[in-house]
Amino acid sequence: MSLALWASAIVAFANIAMTLVLLAIYIGTYQRIKSSFTLGLVLFGSFFVVLNLSILVFWLFLFQNVNVSSATALVDQASFYMLLVNIGEALAISNLLRVTWK
Repeated sequence: MSLALWASAIVAFANIAMTLVLLAIYIGTYQRIKSSFTLGLVLFGSFFVVLNLSILVFWLFLFQNVNVSSATALVDQASFYMLLVNIGEALAISNLLRVTWK
C-alpha cells in the first residue's frame, strides 16, 4: 500500500474529526437560536462527514480487494491526487473551524 494512500487516510480522519467539532458547535448554536442558516450548516457538515467516510471506505476497500497489478498501480497513482484533495479540504475546514471558534 502506498504512503500517499495512508497519508490520505490520516488526513481524511482529521477532516472528519474537525467536521465533527464544527457540527457540535453548529448544533449547539442551532439549539439556542433555531436559525435556518445554522440548520443548513448542520446539514452541510453532516453530508461532509458522510462524504469523507464514503471516500475513505471506498479507497481502502478498493485497495484491499483489487488483485490486478494494473488496477493496484492505478490506485497507488490516484492516491497522491486524493492526498492533495484531502489536504485542500483540511485547510478549508481548519480555516472554517478557526473562524467559527471566534
